[in-house]
Amino acid sequence: MKKVIIALMVLGVCGTSVFAGEWKKEGSVGLGYAMPMGTLGDMAKGGLGIGFAYEGYKINDMFTIGGSFFTTSGKGKTYQGFDLSGVTFTTWGLTPFVKTSKEVDLGGRKCNLYGEFGLGFYGSKAAVGGITATSTDLGFNLGGGIMYPIADKMQLGFDLKYHYVATSGDAVTYLVPGAKFTYSF
Repeated sequence: MKKVIIALMVLGVCGTSVFAGEWKKEGSVGLGYAMPMGTLGDMAKGGLGIGFAYEGYKINDMFTIGGSFFTTSGKGKTYQGFDLSGVTFTTWGLTPFVKTSKEVDLGGRKCNLYGEFGLGFYGSKAAVGGITATSTDLGFNLGGGIMYPIADKMQLGFDLKYHYVATSGDAVTYLVPGAKFTYSF
């Protein structure tokens, strides 16, 4: 099963000549605030979220395929009477994604609205003192945003992503609102 998922990820990130699309070559970097939800939200405060994405293959006028890497962090808080302030939580994810975007006119200024869905591997780590617990699981993210052109090949915008990681215990879920900078090669 892992080999099938890895093959699909490679296909999604790299594209193939079987599709009648073209290479888009667009990279982005994002910075946001990861807000844990559910049980993790009860145990941990939010933290910094950083992401890098490459949008490489344009399937048609509406859809593109790309890949992203992101990482988040947070600190523990008091949970059910236990002080978890010494615990650090980190999550990373590697996901191919499908993105759709549409150019719209907002008050005389052109901008791009987009939606995105990714499915891939997520790693989680909780550490306190010298004890570390790690796991790697499947998960997905769903999000969207708005991008404003600031120069010929550059855009700046805002997005919101929801991440769901299917762990063996409680699922890890979090929201990441953030700012994003995109450059087209």
